[in-house]
Amino acid sequence: LGTTLLYMFFATAGAPGISLASSTIRNSFIPLSLYLSILYSVHGFILWLGRFIWNKTNKSDTANPDQQGMMAPQRLLVASSAAIGGPATAAALAQANGWKSLVVPSLLVGNLGYAMATFLGIAFYSLTAR
Repeated sequence: LGTTLLYMFFATAGAPGISLASSTIRNSFIPLSLYLSILYSVHGFILWLGRFIWNKTNKSDTANPDQQGMMAPQRLLVASSAAIGGPATAAALAQANGWKSLVVPSLLVGNLGYAMATFLGIAFYSLTAR
């Protein structure tokens, strides 16, 4: 019953979008896709570069994220997921991979990101909407 009602919710929430499927949305697909590709590529490159520099300066061969230090690949993946998808996706990633020690920090970092971004977005709007 819950799944059926959830599908009904998704259908009714998405139904108004059918009228928006005009040329405006189709014309913005390419620029938006290009922007998101660049955004995620830069994000991934910064993560890779940070991990590369960290590996050059600190040697650690353990698979436990608690013993690898700040730039453990597990921590980078969870932090990246919190930055892109929010606390729910980051916690799901940590839980699914068995990184129990990273579930709570992923929720905290994701929610802190939401809180900071809200105020930064309001401040940015107030500065640019004059």
